[in-house]
Amino acid sequence: MSQVYPYRLADFLHEQVGDGLRSVIYYDRNEYEVVFVREDMDDYEGGEIDDIVADLWADSYEQAIREDIRRHGALNCTVWLFDDAIEMHFVADERQGVAVALDTETFLAQSSFIRQCLGVAGLE
Repeated sequence: MSQVYPYRLADFLHEQVGDGLRSVIYYDRNEYEVVFVREDMDDYEGGEIDDIVADLWADSYEQAIREDIRRHGALNCTVWLFDDAIEMHFVADERQGVAVALDTETFLAQSSFIRQCLGVAGLE
């Protein structure tokens, strides 16, 4: 099992993007922990977070399948781009990882390549 440092990641992200960081959730096979949540994002109810973590577990469980199909090596992170947030899911193994949510604009400001691709594709 991989060693995961969610608090270190939360500190790093907060230093890098400040208030653009929305949340950091750590999970393993048995439980999860909301490591960080921005004050204006703390209105999720327990059941909603349970659903998010169940989705993360499913995503991490499918890691090996995705690696086998695509043959690009280890899958380390998936990224979901929503209108209001970017979620990055760092997969440690089939039932452990860290999910991070950032404001979309904050993420795009940090990644001009993705912004350029969105513009070229007509998606921005």
